[in-house]
Amino acid sequence: MNKSKIEVKKLDSLVLKQAVRDLASKNVDLSSQAEDYFYSKDFKKLCHRLDIDMKTMRKAVRKLVDYPVISKKKIANDIARMIDKSFMHLDSY
Repeated sequence: MNKSKIEVKKLDSLVLKQAVRDLASKNVDLSSQAEDYFYSKDFKKLCHRLDIDMKTMRKAVRKLVDYPVISKKKIANDIARMIDKSFMHLDSY
């Protein structure tokens, strides 16, 4: 994998991680914007670039939205750690 593709994947993984955290935000506007992002064309493109199953992610987002804020934060942090683990190998290139 060439260096520019690696850098794009790293950035994309950070975007995904922040979107998940924003989804769990106490700020209703931020949370709502994050939820909208998960149903956007940009998110679809991001999933394609990261080779992530978009339907599975959207299903998880729908479930996460229904949780109370405190539970959302814990789950969002767990997901963020999983994202980090999934794309950590890119640092070795």
